[in-house]
Amino acid sequence: MELTQNLWERYGFTDNPYDTKPLSLSKAAALSVQAAYIPRGRTSSTADLLTNFLRNPGGGRIVVEGESGVGKTTFVNYHRQRWEMAAKQKLISPPGEISVREGWSERDFLLNLLASLSARLRLDLGEKAFAKDKLLSEITAIVGVRAEEGGGLSGNLTLFGFGGGLGHTRSKAVKVGEVTNEHLRDCLRRIVALVKSRGFAGVIFHLDNLELLGRKGVTTLQTFFESVRDVLQEPGAYFIFVGNAGIFQQVIVPLPRVRSIFFDTPVYLSPLSLAEVRAVIEKRYELLAVPKKEWIRPVTEKVVENLYDIFSGRIRYVMNAITSLVSHLPDSYAQSLELQQAMEMLRAIALSEAARFVQGAEREVFLQAAAMGRFTNSSLGGRVKKSKQQIQKYLKGWLKLNLVSQAERAGRNQFYEIEPHFAVLKKPAT
Repeated sequence: MELTQNLWERYGFTDNPYDTKPLSLSKAAALSVQAAYIPRGRTSSTADLLTNFLRNPGGGRIVVEGESGVGKTTFVNYHRQRWEMAAKQKLISPPGEISVREGWSERDFLLNLLASLSARLRLDLGEKAFAKDKLLSEITAIVGVRAEEGGGLSGNLTLFGFGGGLGHTRSKAVKVGEVTNEHLRDCLRRIVALVKSRGFAGVIFHLDNLELLGRKGVTTLQTFFESVRDVLQEPGAYFIFVGNAGIFQQVIVPLPRVRSIFFDTPVYLSPLSLAEVRAVIEKRYELLAVPKKEWIRPVTEKVVENLYDIFSGRIRYVMNAITSLVSHLPDSYAQSLELQQAMEMLRAIALSEAARFVQGAEREVFLQAAAMGRFTNSSLGGRVKKSKQQIQKYLKGWLKLNLVSQAERAGRNQFYEIEPHFAVLKKPAT
């Protein structure tokens, strides 16, 4: 059999129409935000809220929140693209969103801001003009490479994790430990001023995955925001923080000094409607269809509808499930999967995955937890007739394996949610 890198060719597509990566800001991308974005009809007010935030001159801070998998990152990318391409007072953005990392300090935050924005200016200016600019050369020396041993470039070089692509610099390598936070803040002020001198009204910094920084609890996130409060007030800089539902109320509201500098209302994104999910998928079929060739839907409309119900409208998980289905089909299969076959396959895949981590009596308890979807220690224990102590032992292991996650707390009750991959075990096809 001839090996090709296009799993989707058999259906008549040039690429995966169910790709869950955020839509790209690049027009050259197979699924660019310019071509593939479907506006949210039911949530136009949320779009207006973000637009009005960006219409305030001078910079600002806002939170975009919602359940995982509802399309928050793509939503922000769409608005970034609009303000750079279509606005009268244009706002520039770094090439991609900046993913917040666990354990970040003010220093990490500043280094990532500088690295991402300088990477964008490198693309705009070209190598020669970029290298001639003293400020950009200085920033590249700080964030691009550093010598692990002794001075010079003869030691082991380490690239910081800023997404790569910064290239080499002729500037003298700088040990980051030698650069103060105040100097980094000054570099940020100067690079924003440089952006304005090039005709832009400001910069949008899109910071994703706030929940990663808060893995060790809300206090970690609150400490982070207290530490970067002054950085966030840089004139001309618009900071959009993206995180899970409730993060504004839990993290920002209890901090009077921090809340005072944030846009008063977070942008909350609810899941897309079923009609909108269908429109997204149809648009992707259209964009990725091989020219002058008939294409085939990998799954029927009923499959999409059932998955939408199972995953409570979270489009990322709908798309992931369909990709998983196609990945498990024989190469010769090139027709639309019907509902019953699709759901039987997905349940078999999920059961096989679960068997790798839980066996025997624990497996049966896990399957009951999956059937419930969301549960407490008591509710699961009552369903399977086991003690709270035994359920707690199982939960501790499941949390470590990421088979379940903590949801909201109501009074003394801690709710848990099954990992979305296993949600297909909740109910039969209808």
